[in-house]
Amino acid sequence: MPPYENESTPFIAESQQKGSKSLRQYLLAPVNLQYADLPLLACCFVTGNTIFLALGVAGLLVNRAHLHWLRSLLAIGTFMLGSLVSADVTRRYGNTRRLSLSLNFLLQAVFIIIAAILITADVIPENNPNSDRILIGIPFLAAQFGAQVAASRALGYGEIPTTVLTSVYNDLASDPKLWTWRNAKRNRRAAAAILILGGGICGGWLSRLTEGFAIVLWIGGAMKVLLCIAWLAYGEAVE
Repeated sequence: MPPYENESTPFIAESQQKGSKSLRQYLLAPVNLQYADLPLLACCFVTGNTIFLALGVAGLLVNRAHLHWLRSLLAIGTFMLGSLVSADVTRRYGNTRRLSLSLNFLLQAVFIIIAAILITADVIPENNPNSDRILIGIPFLAAQFGAQVAASRALGYGEIPTTVLTSVYNDLASDPKLWTWRNAKRNRRAAAAILILGGGICGGWLSRLTEGFAIVLWIGGAMKVLLCIAWLAYGEAVE
């Protein structure tokens, strides 16, 4: 990734520049990628929470073998759909523009919040392992994962595993500069693994504390909304 000469924080755009631009120009301006990995690392924590929920649902379905193939089909299909829609939006408006990144994270937030509402409203039962309605929430969670991966690819941070850890373990172990003091990619991979693990632990703790999964999704949805807003305030790339 090319270095940036401007050392000012990318989160704060200068007020004079904002005033001289129209809203459309501001929203379509590319963001400064210097610290654009931070929102993706935040997504890793959300992933840990959501993976815990997915494991919980898998446990509920242990006695419903005929639903396993349908669960997998739903997850793969809607994951690909989420990637397709998200990639199309980012390509249409520009991969690194404020508007496209904000819309991407808004889409992710909407998917998580819908799943949270369904659980809160008891449309998806938390304590009934024999209900087919458990499958209703899978498409929303899988689609938000697809959108999340599309965002990480659009920003050019392929080393951050926003959904799975198997590749990052291999990349960490095989990194020829693993023990080098300055190694940004190694640092991002390690931080992502720790955040996913931490998110999973927190998700399990919250689920036990509240005796349900809904709180985990509400927190994940709220974090995605905050990231959506953060992209709108993100500093502009230096030409």
